[in-house]
Amino acid sequence: MSRAAIISIAILLITRSGALASISCATVIEEVAPCTSFLQGGSKQPSVACCNGIKKLSGEAGTHQNRTAICQCLKEGLATIGNYDPKRVPQVPKDCGLSATLPPIDKNTDYSK
Repeated sequence: MSRAAIISIAILLITRSGALASISCATVIEEVAPCTSFLQGGSKQPSVACCNGIKKLSGEAGTHQNRTAICQCLKEGLATIGNYDPKRVPQVPKDCGLSATLPPIDKNTDYSK
């Protein structure tokens, strides 16, 4: 096997393993869907299901790549739920007893930071 082919395979495996480490948007949306009522102001506290989802995502957010993916997916998912209060987004982890922080996510949020 040529050296170029070996290098190409190595690059493919490295980039593929990096892509597999990132959490999917479907998972993020599924986990935060129960938070919709709270984010839209329909409830005073996040539900137990919301907190369970946020706790699961917090456990998945160990790498910068996953945190960026989660934030991007949240931004995309929140854009589909209609009116919501971006200032309630950072409240969810706090109200669920987590030390994790989230920015107020809206259409202008730069999720790369």
